[in-house]
Amino acid sequence: MPHILNVGKDIVAQKTRPFSIYLLKNGFNATNALTKAHDLVGAKNATLTPDNSTLYILDAERKRPWWREYFGVQEDLWQQFKGALLFLPVGDRCFALSFGQVFHYINDEAYEYDFGLRVTLNSLDPQELKSADMIEPGPARRKRTQVPISTELTYLDFDGNSEIIKSLTGKVKEEYKELFTTATGSASLKISMKISPDALAVRCEALLALYESEEYKTTFPNIQNIVPVKDPADIKRLDASLMESVKMRDGCTTLTIPDIVDYRDNTCCMFNGPNGASDIYPDISIEAFYDYLGDGFDLNTLTLDQLKSYRLVLTDVEGSPGRSYGLYRSLIFDTAPPDENVIYHLNEGDWYKAEKNFVERLKVYLDAKCEATDLCPYNHDGVKNGKAVYSEGNYNAAIPAWQGRFICLDQTDISPVGSTNIEPCDLYSVHADASSSCGHRAVLYHLKISTRSSHLSHLFNQGVNSIELIELEEQSRDKFKQLITDRLGTNDQNTYLSPFNQFDFKVVFGIITHKNSALQSDNLPLFSKISLMRNMQRLDLMRVPSALTFIVDASPEKDAHAKHKQFLVEVFGGVKGHEVRAVAGQGLNTITPIKRCPKAVKDSAPGTRYRLALSVADDGSLSSHHSWPFDLPA
Repeated sequence: MPHILNVGKDIVAQKTRPFSIYLLKNGFNATNALTKAHDLVGAKNATLTPDNSTLYILDAERKRPWWREYFGVQEDLWQQFKGALLFLPVGDRCFALSFGQVFHYINDEAYEYDFGLRVTLNSLDPQELKSADMIEPGPARRKRTQVPISTELTYLDFDGNSEIIKSLTGKVKEEYKELFTTATGSASLKISMKISPDALAVRCEALLALYESEEYKTTFPNIQNIVPVKDPADIKRLDASLMESVKMRDGCTTLTIPDIVDYRDNTCCMFNGPNGASDIYPDISIEAFYDYLGDGFDLNTLTLDQLKSYRLVLTDVEGSPGRSYGLYRSLIFDTAPPDENVIYHLNEGDWYKAEKNFVERLKVYLDAKCEATDLCPYNHDGVKNGKAVYSEGNYNAAIPAWQGRFICLDQTDISPVGSTNIEPCDLYSVHADASSSCGHRAVLYHLKISTRSSHLSHLFNQGVNSIELIELEEQSRDKFKQLITDRLGTNDQNTYLSPFNQFDFKVVFGIITHKNSALQSDNLPLFSKISLMRNMQRLDLMRVPSALTFIVDASPEKDAHAKHKQFLVEVFGGVKGHEVRAVAGQGLNTITPIKRCPKAVKDSAPGTRYRLALSVADDGSLSSHHSWPFDLPA
């Protein structure tokens, strides 16, 4: 426990007042901690400020509230914003105390982002917590849990293996009640104190001791397994590591879709950026992005701002655009600096810091769940308009023909009436198992193409949700049994339904990938691993065995293809300027000018011919785009 000075005698009896306190980083103080464009002015006539402190105030001019004119209010109403920032040196550090809405004038790189939370963790009674703000980074779920009476962290529904505490509120331990009685901590420490200005320095000295303590690691051992990185200086350093990986093409950076992906939709992608639109790529990968940049692009010249200017656009096989995402947000990258006992992880544009022992615990648990697959390699691409596309549906449908013991239940539903559809599994099979109650165990396979799918957590949740539904809902069990009965083939009905009697099930998560299965859980992104462990632990509690398996992707490499076919066109002189029309003999409209032609094509001399990418509308009209490719005919 840190040594806390006895400051009770110095407290002047007065009103309890709210304080919002920031700790500046080493080297920052009143002279360099403010943003360049701040509107604060030095307080010249303050008579009660602490020794050696600097007080800035915001004295904005009064303004009419916008709603006065909006509603025609006749009363003479004005509003005026006031605030203050006190910079208070304590030893070799400096605090910033914010009053009113002026904290945003502190430079983002000037303060410690974990000060408030760490002081709160070290000072709060773990049995007297009132509320917590939490986030689960993978699916980006945020929640605030509040209770009417003080309680411990477990009852605030916090999962230290998958969630991050952003803010915590509660009552402090008995030995710290001289400092404050309740606290809320995030980047700043929000407390209420009955204290005179001349005692603030001593109080902040005690807060600094609390910040430097590591007592919280004993009181809340799992609370900082993984934490967000918010410090701009740290982010700059980590982004530099990312850029080095991208430039070296070292294979450590992968590309994902920051959304739930269903490969039945023939999901392809394009890239947009300074170079215009790319061809259509049937697989979402960093190699596709490199291909888009081209062999002539010097990766050493690529900057972070340039990288962030590119976009990943989801399309169908014909190039019809869907959602688009910033490329930076779509990258996944891990780095482990040799001088730190942590691993940094980039996910959906945000950096996170994970304790190495926590990541190792994840690996040990999940690797023990990995097993060799009993499914055949994937080589079941679909074909749409002559182009190969991934198809989970084709693979699932083909497995029973490969081995009759499997039943395909892809796209079926066992949800109770009025509920959202829930698929029981993709494949169902039963095998002899002496450890089961009935002598047989049913295996429910849940399959997904590619470890790059951002929300593999959706797959893992689906596996647990279906098992829970089978156990709890008789209507769902009956629907499941009927689906099996209808698709039995040559399998024995009693054998295939007997696991329902004693709940003898097993859940297998299968991932179709080019990656080496010997790498086991290292094939998965960090947050996918966290989600998988959480769901497998839920299955453990239900006494349902589970496994992770990797299925070989043996399908041919899928080359990029142009979004629109190129046709022969010719430039003509027109009354209002040059026109571009299709050349005869291609089955196209040769009379009506082509809309939205690239300027370089349209400005060419009449009679010049090009091969130009065109879009053909249902009515036969033709259009192009300034970013679409064109070249002179051979």
